[in-house]
Amino acid sequence: MGLTSLFAAVSGLNAFGNALSVTGNNIANLSTIGYKSSKATFSDLVTSSLGGSSGSNQIGRGVFTGAILSQYTQGSLSTSGNGLDMAVDGNGFFRVRNNDNAIFYSRAGQFRVDKDGKVADPNGNFLQGFQANPSGVLSGALSDITLSNAISSPQATSTGSITANLNATATAPTAPFSSSDQSSYNFSTSMTVYDTLGSSHTLALYFVKTGAGAWNMHHELDGLTGTTTGGSVTNPVALTFSGATGALTLPATSPVVNYTSAQVGNNASALAVTLTISNVTQFGAPNSVSTVAQNGFASGSIAGTSIDTSGVVTGRFTNGQVRTLAQVALSRFTNPDGLTRSGKNLLAESNASGQATTSAPNSGGTGRILSGSLELSNVDLGEEFIDMISAQRGFQANSRVITTTDDLLQELVNLRR
Repeated sequence: MGLTSLFAAVSGLNAFGNALSVTGNNIANLSTIGYKSSKATFSDLVTSSLGGSSGSNQIGRGVFTGAILSQYTQGSLSTSGNGLDMAVDGNGFFRVRNNDNAIFYSRAGQFRVDKDGKVADPNGNFLQGFQANPSGVLSGALSDITLSNAISSPQATSTGSITANLNATATAPTAPFSSSDQSSYNFSTSMTVYDTLGSSHTLALYFVKTGAGAWNMHHELDGLTGTTTGGSVTNPVALTFSGATGALTLPATSPVVNYTSAQVGNNASALAVTLTISNVTQFGAPNSVSTVAQNGFASGSIAGTSIDTSGVVTGRFTNGQVRTLAQVALSRFTNPDGLTRSGKNLLAESNASGQATTSAPNSGGTGRILSGSLELSNVDLGEEFIDMISAQRGFQANSRVITTTDDLLQELVNLRR
């Protein structure tokens, strides 16, 4: 009997010591991003029977730490100043890869772009997701997410438009047209256009009144005269306005201004711009231009990123373009309690956890992504103090059992005297 109580009390010391270790680890990780607290569970040891199989005759042999269970409850969210910081609002885990190609999972969403342009955590593990091609179409294969080497290819100008008014009371110039002689035209405006290599050029438009309701529109690219097709086969393009309404009546279609590859230069392709001039009017008001627009742009480098709740990473480029770059992937497990803690905020798949199911956020029960936020530890300090006091009292009580049993054994030894 004495030895049974002694060994039972020793098992109690071990169990409550483990519980204190778990509590201490929780408190130590109070400020660890994405940390999930643990809780020690106890189970009684196999019992012995005093005189038969009846349960009323059994005596326990002590206690052991049955399992250390992780508490995967949602932690509080804290706003950060970094757009690549992410928090998972739901049951998903970030998927990361280390330099040895081992896959781990984490709730800690502190990410930055490394020297190679890859999104990585503070320990150099690469965030996994679905990369987009240069057209912004997402791939279906998981890979490292790469951002900073993204570029926006140039787009040559193919269309342009102008909204302007030509003064109906203007006097027709007498001098032959020359872009270098302001007295040879009534009004001019220009727009910046781009060639196939993304180089910018100035497309200048010159308006010369030739008669009542009649104008000529000359066009030059960087001072070079091009040709016109579509609305007119000449340069200049003849414009005719209704005397009653001031609306453009001819040409009926949008002219296409053309410049050869040699005129464009730098080995770029020839330039053809369909020019919408239907919004050019002739009213009795001063010459003016309201808007000019065109659809070309130069090449651009990445200027910033944003991430929506579906994990889609959108890049903003220096040329004003916006394009999808990648999508963050999230994984979930049938039994997240079975994940193996690997340190450095990483979790590893195990037989107990089951295989990971990886998909886009907001699908498959993974939860959503909150950019610019971090999930704090879910440790409840008040609850941890209560568990610590409980474990301390249990440890003290079991130590008293040991000293009391020792006193009984000492009395037993003294019977021999």
